[in-house]
Amino acid sequence: MLMLVSAAIAQPDTTPTTVPTPSVASAVPAARQAQNVAVLTIEGPINAMTARSIERRLRAAEDAGADAVVIELDTPGGEVGAVLEICNTIKSSSIPNTVAWIRPDAYSGGAIIALACREIVASDPASMGDALPIQIGPGGLQALPEAERQKILSPLIAEVVNSARANGWDEYLVQGLVALNVELWYVENIQTGERLCIDEREYRALFEGEPPRSSPRLNSARPMAEPNTSEAPAEVPTATGEGGPAYTPPTPALAGIADDVQQALEVPGQRPTLTEADRGEWTLLGYAADGAGPVVLKRSGASDDFEYFGFLSETINTDEELKAFFGATNLTRVDQSWSENLAALMTNPVIRGILIVVFIIALFLEMASPGIALPGAIAALALLGLLAPPALVGLANWWEIAAIAAGMLLIVLEVFVIPGFGLFGVTGVLFVFLGLLGTFVPDQGGRLFPSSPEAQRDLTYGLATLLLAFTTAGVGLWFVSKRIGAVPIFRRYVMTEDDGPSGTLIDAMRPAHGGLLVGQQGTATTALRPAGKAEFGDDLFDVVSDLGVIDAGEPVRIAALDGFRIVVVPASASDDQQHSDQASTPDGDTA
Repeated sequence: MLMLVSAAIAQPDTTPTTVPTPSVASAVPAARQAQNVAVLTIEGPINAMTARSIERRLRAAEDAGADAVVIELDTPGGEVGAVLEICNTIKSSSIPNTVAWIRPDAYSGGAIIALACREIVASDPASMGDALPIQIGPGGLQALPEAERQKILSPLIAEVVNSARANGWDEYLVQGLVALNVELWYVENIQTGERLCIDEREYRALFEGEPPRSSPRLNSARPMAEPNTSEAPAEVPTATGEGGPAYTPPTPALAGIADDVQQALEVPGQRPTLTEADRGEWTLLGYAADGAGPVVLKRSGASDDFEYFGFLSETINTDEELKAFFGATNLTRVDQSWSENLAALMTNPVIRGILIVVFIIALFLEMASPGIALPGAIAALALLGLLAPPALVGLANWWEIAAIAAGMLLIVLEVFVIPGFGLFGVTGVLFVFLGLLGTFVPDQGGRLFPSSPEAQRDLTYGLATLLLAFTTAGVGLWFVSKRIGAVPIFRRYVMTEDDGPSGTLIDAMRPAHGGLLVGQQGTATTALRPAGKAEFGDDLFDVVSDLGVIDAGEPVRIAALDGFRIVVVPASASDDQQHSDQASTPDGDTA
């Protein structure tokens, strides 16, 4: 199944959209002109599977000869790591003609991806912004502790500033999409018509009097701080790190990460720093943002923040209009494939928790009643479902798969080969638990322990999911043990009150052996390969052969009574042939 899923993902799912070429009302700029346009959709939450899918689809567009790529966005955002990976994929593509189509919403990570494209078009209505890093806890959305927020903000600020410098977006305003306390005013150069968002320090350098702080053009999406009402000029934060273009954040609140951001910047800055020498050259257009929360740009009818702040190239509502925008001949949609959708579903924590429960219960049934095969097959499929999709999206690494495999081997050895439930069994369960836990955390680049706040959050969720799944499986096993005799396929394998001293699956595996003694002889009623059933007196018991396969009907002798198992050998076997030199009776006497 893993190979089939991989093969399916490798094949581009391209469905040409048959749209007649419209007449182009105006000349298309040469940098935008394209004959073959590929549209890659991002719909719904963004995760690691989304990043893998965009990489695969963009590569398919390159191989097919596309000379323009449109990222169609309708998303609430998603995982920080996946968003940054998608931005890097877009910027490193051999197709420089990239356009973000906001249709209709690009929130959080969607806004960051839109900024990574060379141009932005949008439907009417549309929204973009609110990219403040948050975490999702049991109670819903939660604000990050300041230390963790600063750690995550550094790469996000560097990403949006690089995008702004490369594509001509306002360098200060894009930071207001991802950070708090970014208070801005909007000004225009009287001579050139250039427009800029400025901070309080620059405002006081350009204009007399107090800066206006009423009715900001851009409302905060989720107010999380009080608007700035300080009458003192803001402190000028500076970056002192070596290398990279100079970076001056638009708010003192980002001064603590200025050096880190500067080190990550790749595109030279061109934004002028306004001083008193520029007084009289700029006019105030209005109060842009109060910084109380991450800003959101909206457009609906006559109200258009996109166009006002210079983000919008054109209004696009249909594929036909999109073709006219490029002057294109062909437009093809390269959608996320069915296998990628399936992998995304299978990596959902709820689905993974259910699979863990199914895996534990099915494995228990197979080990308790060997020979049925159906529970074993279900356990194998559940395990494949737990490991294959995470492996495809970079969540399952080789050591995690190896840990689970080693744990399974130790458990099998404990149940079928080594008497008792001790070191091997406990170690096996621990290995399986740690291996499954590791599949909830993305690849850490060779690090054993997660270091980023996002990875630590994933680890916490994974631990909670596993504990809940193991608890649910334990409750499920109790109910299954009470009702398993009523299922026809299990009835012949499960002892009932008429079969002997036990009445349930769990009871049948308890250390009590109904007065059996080492050396007592009986008859195998099923083939022992090595587990099966044997009759001693008038009672049936689950037994394990210690000397290979024993056919049904063969006389057997009890070689050991230890822990949960009755170990038997052929009745004709000599003491020297027995797997154990000594065996103990239930009372502890040596036979």
